[in-house]
Amino acid sequence: MTDPRKALAEMERVLSRRAFFIKIVKGAGAVAAFDRFGPKLFGSTPADDAANFAQALKVFSAYGQMVIPVDDVPGWATFEPGITMYGLDVYIRQVFSLGNNLAFNGLLQAIVAFNNIPPTIGYSPNTFLQMSLEAKGNYLTNILTGAFENDGVSDILSFGAIFMLLGSKQVFFLNYPHHLPNRGAEFQQVLGNNPPTGWDIMKFRGPVGPEEEKALRARAANAPEIPGVDLRNPYI
Repeated sequence: MTDPRKALAEMERVLSRRAFFIKIVKGAGAVAAFDRFGPKLFGSTPADDAANFAQALKVFSAYGQMVIPVDDVPGWATFEPGITMYGLDVYIRQVFSLGNNLAFNGLLQAIVAFNNIPPTIGYSPNTFLQMSLEAKGNYLTNILTGAFENDGVSDILSFGAIFMLLGSKQVFFLNYPHHLPNRGAEFQQVLGNNPPTGWDIMKFRGPVGPEEEKALRARAANAPEIPGVDLRNPYI
């Protein structure tokens, strides 16, 4: 079993360098929460890595279904269970955690803590997984607006909440499960998927096809050269 304190410290070291929000770059807030609350952060006692992964899958699945619901277009639940497994075990592990398993185990523990903290601090008698959809939304809003600053758990909640938010949004809208290139193909076209995926939902046409490529080349063939561009500029 991975030592929770070491894993959380490595998570903070790795993910703080990758953070998009200054709110979660605070040094050792997650470790401080563990030092203060101990195993209560995780519901009882810290579980082994496999159990943490299994629980984190459940939490991430519920989270994804909350932030990307199925309405008049497909949502997170449309692509279950593959999208949750890919989002957590491939995207979050490789992109956010840089393939660092210790940091990834720390994030898994932060996600487990995200689920279990509400009854631990008296915020709610229910865990995240037990909450109604409305209560889940209020809980996430409170995390993102800093409502837990005085409870000693703000940082660990922020790590879990924000990286799940980034992971779910990016995986879904990067056109999962049709996001991988067609190896050896000259054109990587998005021809429309059934059910519609992220690019379709956003009305993003995707890479050009052969006919458009010909038209673009023809249009540029006799384009006038515009003087005055400094070719020594490394940014052009």
